[in-house]
Amino acid sequence: DYTDELLKIDRFHVGQFAYLVERMAGVEEADGSTLLDNTIFTYGSGLGDGATHQYSDLPIIVAGSGGGKLATGSHLACPDGTPLANLWLTQAQAVGLPRNRFADSAATLEELQKS
Repeated sequence: DYTDELLKIDRFHVGQFAYLVERMAGVEEADGSTLLDNTIFTYGSGLGDGATHQYSDLPIIVAGSGGGKLATGSHLACPDGTPLANLWLTQAQAVGLPRNRFADSAATLEELQKS
């Protein structure tokens, strides 16, 4: 059983993500926004449970709004069966890539897009 070791590794990685988010939030851009405001910084896994290799209930964190294109400050619980590729498509469109599909995407995540 390697649970304790895995928890240490997970805590380290999440700590590094938080550290970088804080640093980016502290870098002011010329227009008064921050580096984090103008970034999409994603951390997570393609597996919800590595032991069983299931790919639902994925632990994903998205920080930054991509220059105001993404809504922030919320928790999304996507319906069962929502492809992870929907997130990647949403982010690609937010940074200006003219894509209508990515991998097995079915749509963009409207609740993540700023209206």
